[in-house]
Amino acid sequence: MKGILAVGDCITSGVEHCLGNSYPEQVGLALNVPVKNCGKAMFSTREGLALLRDSDSDEFDCVFIQFGLKDAYTTFKYSPNILYYPENFLRKQIRSIVKKYKKTCRKIGLNELLGEVNVVSEQEYRQNVSVMVERCRDKQVVLPEIIPHQETFRNPAIQRYNKILEHIAHSHDHCLFIRLYDDFLEKMPEYYLDTGHPNEFGYSFISGKILEQLG
Repeated sequence: MKGILAVGDCITSGVEHCLGNSYPEQVGLALNVPVKNCGKAMFSTREGLALLRDSDSDEFDCVFIQFGLKDAYTTFKYSPNILYYPENFLRKQIRSIVKKYKKTCRKIGLNELLGEVNVVSEQEYRQNVSVMVERCRDKQVVLPEIIPHQETFRNPAIQRYNKILEHIAHSHDHCLFIRLYDDFLEKMPEYYLDTGHPNEFGYSFISGKILEQLG
């Protein structure tokens, strides 16, 4: 293996004291290969498409792709989505306005009245992940499951998105599907830094599962 490129959300990047010591770094250290971790909080598969397009993926022969926490999140049906990548000043200002708009809609009951949707629909999620996997068809692709959230009302959607990931992985010979959901569900809150992010024990478990699959 020449090196690992990781694209994903806050689970990939790590937060607080786990930042820079997430599962991609741990796997890279164990295999003695370089790692480029491009995970970032609030990224969905929409950001992932652009991120993978702009990355120097030719330098790496293994790619970790982990999105879904934000994709599966529910939001007001009529709220716009402003991408976090590529970032610029205008997007930051618009996102600030949109956040206030969504907060107001939720407060006055429009979410309940007019409905909520996933930030990225299941159909679009399937398409986005499939495109990323196809772009990396000459590499080893690792698809870790989305871990459960301790705010358990989020978990039915997370389970549906995990089924999509599993189907995509099993449809491509160059993909490895890493099962994590049930193990993290069993180890709540032992594996968690907060309600949604792994701690050092959680990341150690994830890296161990990946190393086991990679052989």
